[in-house]
Amino acid sequence: MPTSEPVNACPARGGRSSTAEALAFPFALPDEPLSLPAVYATLRTSRPVCRIRLPTGALAWLVTTWEDARVVLSDPRFSKAAMTAPDAPKARPGALPPGVLFTTDPPEHTALRALLSRGLTGQRVAALRPRMIACADALISALVAPADLVSGFAEPFAMRVICDLLGVPSDDQARFAAWSATVLAVDSTSALEVEVAQRELLGYIAGLVAAKCRAPGDDVVSDLLRASTPDDHQRVVGLVATLLVTGYETMVAAVANAVLTLLAVNGSIVVELTPTLLEELFRFSGFGDALRSRRAVADVVLGDVVVRAGDLVMVSTASANRDAAVFVDADSFVPGRCPNPHVGFGRGVHYCAGAGLSRTQLHVALSRLAVLVPGLRLAAPLEEIRLRGGASESPPERLLVAW
Repeated sequence: MPTSEPVNACPARGGRSSTAEALAFPFALPDEPLSLPAVYATLRTSRPVCRIRLPTGALAWLVTTWEDARVVLSDPRFSKAAMTAPDAPKARPGALPPGVLFTTDPPEHTALRALLSRGLTGQRVAALRPRMIACADALISALVAPADLVSGFAEPFAMRVICDLLGVPSDDQARFAAWSATVLAVDSTSALEVEVAQRELLGYIAGLVAAKCRAPGDDVVSDLLRASTPDDHQRVVGLVATLLVTGYETMVAAVANAVLTLLAVNGSIVVELTPTLLEELFRFSGFGDALRSRRAVADVVLGDVVVRAGDLVMVSTASANRDAAVFVDADSFVPGRCPNPHVGFGRGVHYCAGAGLSRTQLHVALSRLAVLVPGLRLAAPLEEIRLRGGASESPPERLLVAW
C-alpha cells in the first residue's frame, strides 16, 4: 500500500496543489487497529481539504473534517452522476456503469430511491429478522474455538443476509462475495479485473431479474419488479447491484469492527445493545478510510480551498467521525454518546437507503453472539490484529476469538 509523503507537502490552504505536492493515497493503516492513520488528525487541523494522488494516478481533494464532509455530502454542487462522465478522474480502477443508485443525482436518483424504498420497507426488514437470527445462530453454532470471526461469521452472515434479501440462491454466494470485493477495490486491482467483475456481476443480476419476472418470490427483487414497469427493469438491475456491493462490504466491516471494539474496550459483548450504543459503534468502528466520492460541477470554496468544477472530491467519513470539533473525546468509544451526528450513513439526499437494514443486521449479529457465546474474548493480543488494506472499509484480516 502506498505510503504518504510528509503532511507538510500538502498545499497551503487557499491555494491549488501541484502534482508534486499531492499526498500518496491510501495512507498506510495503523498498527493499532482501533485507530485511524495518524495523518488524519494532523490534516483535520492543518490541511482539512488536501490534495491526494490515487492508485489510478488521478488527483483528488481529500476532505477530513465533519463540517466539510457535511457540505460535500449534501451540497448539489458535488455530484455523483458527474463521476461517470468520460473525462472524470478515476477514483478506482473501475466503477459501476451509470444508472446505479450511487452514480446518480436527482431527479433520477429520487426516482431510483423511491423504487428502492418500496423493497426495503421497515416491514420487509422486520420480516427478515427471524431469518437473520436463524442464519446467525447456525454460523455461531458451527464455530470451533479458536475461530476467525471474520471468515467464520462476519463474511458469511453478511453475504447470506443480502442474498436472502435479494432471493439469490445460496450456491452463488461465494461468487457474489468475490465480485463485490473486486468492484469496490481501491488498491492496485487492475481496470481489466474490475471490468470483468462488473460485467459478470451485472450479467448475473440481469439473469436473476429475468427469472424473477417469470416466477416472482418473497424477496426484494420481486418487490422491486412488482413496483415497476418493464421499462424500469434495467434500473432494477442497477439497484440490486448497489445493494449487493455496498451492503456486503460495509456489513462485514460493521460486524467485525464492532466485535473488535467491544471485546477490546469492554472485554465482552454487552447484552443490552441500545440504539445509542449501536450508533456509537457505527461512528467509532470505521477503521478504514470509509470514502464517499463526489465530483464538483461548479467552483466551490471549501474551507479556504477553491475546489474547481471537474475536480474529484473524496470524503473520509471515518476521519469526519473522529473530528474533535464535533465529538467530545472523539478517539474514544463512548457507549452513551448523545447526540451523535455521525456521517457513517452519509447525509442529505444520498443518505444510505439501507441504514435501517444495517442497524437490524448489526443488532442481530451482536445480540446472538452475546447470547450464544457469552464468554467470547479476543484470542490474540490487540497489537497483533491487522486491518485489511485495499478496500474503503477495513475489517481485520483475521479476528481470532475464543470462549
